Amino acid sequence: MTLPKLALTAFLTMSLAACQKSTAPEADNGAAPVTAPPNAGTQSTLWNGGKSKPLDVQVAHPNGSVLQLTSLQSRPTETAVGIRVINGRDRDIDLNRFNSNRDGYLLLDSGERLYLSPPTTNTRLTIPAGQTFEGELVFLGRLPTARAAVLVLNENSSSDNEYTTTPGFRIDLPLAGGDAGATR
Repeated sequence: MTLPKLALTAFLTMSLAACQKSTAPEADNGAAPVTAPPNAGTQSTLWNGGKSKPLDVQVAHPNGSVLQLTSLQSRPTETAVGIRVINGRDRDIDLNRFNSNRDGYLLLDSGERLYLSPPTTNTRLTIPAGQTFEGELVFLGRLPTARAAVLVLNENSSSDNEYTTTPGFRIDLPLAGGDAGATR
């Protein structure tokens, strides 16, 4: 059974707002200080210039769940990965098994990790049995220009156990041109 698409902000996203004030001196004419846009000066340090890139990556787990990556975008304070999760099981699954642990992250080629910031309304990222959800996974920190990165969910969970309710995923992200290699 498939539910209608849920609002990204309601289910899988947590948005951060950033506002950066200009350091220009304030004029004596009573005018308000000038503020810079939230991403001023960061476009050149963001992967893909901060533009969202559509993705077409799919990984099926032996437990009957499927994870599809639909987009990737680096923002000034966060990195967003568009996802679609299909839970083909007769039990709920969790993509963030330990909500107080750092089991979900983007691993960059430099060794840096951008940790998952789950929504407060569903910290374990639970997908009910037989349901399909679409949304964004938000990771803390901007994705810099990098050659390679891996999306890791449920870091130490099984990637091949057909009975698990916490499927482990390791998916290579297509940062450079060409197709992405994907693994479970």
